[in-house]
Amino acid sequence: MGKRCAVLCLLLAAMLPLAGCWDSMELEQRGFVIGVAIDEGSAPVHHKNTNGKQSFKVTFQEVIPAGLKQDGNSGSSLAGDSYFNITLEGKTMLSVIAKMSTMTSRTPFFEHLKLIVISEKVAQSEYGFANVLDYFLRNNDARRNVSVMVAKGEAKSILSTMPQGEKTPVMFIQSISKNQDTYRMVPETRIGDIHEYLLKRESFVIQKVTSKDSYISLIGGSIMDGVKNNLVGFMDEMETAGFNFLRQGIKGGVLEVDVGDNLVAYKVEQVSRRVKANLSDPSQPKFTIQLWVEGGILEAFERKDYLEQPTIEEIQERVKESVQRLVNETLNKTQKQLKRDVLGLGNHLKEWHPKVWKQLEQEWETGRNTFSQSEINVVTNVEIRRIGSVNNTEKR
Repeated sequence: MGKRCAVLCLLLAAMLPLAGCWDSMELEQRGFVIGVAIDEGSAPVHHKNTNGKQSFKVTFQEVIPAGLKQDGNSGSSLAGDSYFNITLEGKTMLSVIAKMSTMTSRTPFFEHLKLIVISEKVAQSEYGFANVLDYFLRNNDARRNVSVMVAKGEAKSILSTMPQGEKTPVMFIQSISKNQDTYRMVPETRIGDIHEYLLKRESFVIQKVTSKDSYISLIGGSIMDGVKNNLVGFMDEMETAGFNFLRQGIKGGVLEVDVGDNLVAYKVEQVSRRVKANLSDPSQPKFTIQLWVEGGILEAFERKDYLEQPTIEEIQERVKESVQRLVNETLNKTQKQLKRDVLGLGNHLKEWHPKVWKQLEQEWETGRNTFSQSEINVVTNVEIRRIGSVNNTEKR
């Protein structure tokens, strides 16, 4: 008898750590939120010390699973049947979500959240950007790979723009954001990466999104201040291209260069960089950024023999000049105009010259702003690895 009681006690003890289903929820009761857009509310956020005094208008895009299924006859589904948007206002994300729970039949569920869009005005406010992300960083349902973008203008309009032939705006934007065959937009930025930047107080660049009519564009970038956690400016497509070269953020893209009287299209396939710091005067760092650009000739209107070394060297020189123009525009915007180190030069000093970095850290981007006064030289090396399957084409 005693042996049986002992076995029973062991079985009961073993069951204690097993998870129960007291908090389970049926699939039909869940509202799958895939996108969130955050705009300024009736209490403006565009001022200093926004903590606790701001209000937000939040637009949720909730997917309708049945609407995503293809129609058996036509092979398509109506966009209006696959999602809906709901906009609510509150001082905190939690209060807004509580309101949402009383207005829909399904409980908001963020495990499938794919995109957060923050309006230009909210992002510009001091700490406003970090404040709106706080809820999603703390929420166990939201994943660390959620994409975050800044909208040029209103964020709600981004989730309301439905390109023809697409099922939901969020899914369409997500597919564009992962495009690695262009250097005119910033690589996808995830909330987990942004959290690291915020903790380290590093300035950074995230994707910019704009909408017009039924057109969505992710060309350009948004520069964020790592100290005040706010948007300080946008980069255009040329400045973004230069940024991607400087940060090795390029995995594709085409440079069109003039050779003779015609164009040659050079496809960028790989970019690598090396940073060297001359600290003979620690108060005035001198950086040399070496870039190695590799690619091939994708298209050529100039009738030449592309196996000849002089021709190859001429094209390489034109590509080099093009890259130098792009990076110079980026340096002018980031170092001279906005004075924010989004190039990772402070990180280089921190890793390779920690003693010097301790001297410069406090005024690297503030006060004296040593970053803006540093000398930065970019040396570009270009290689043509392939010319395609045709050497030259017949003259017409």
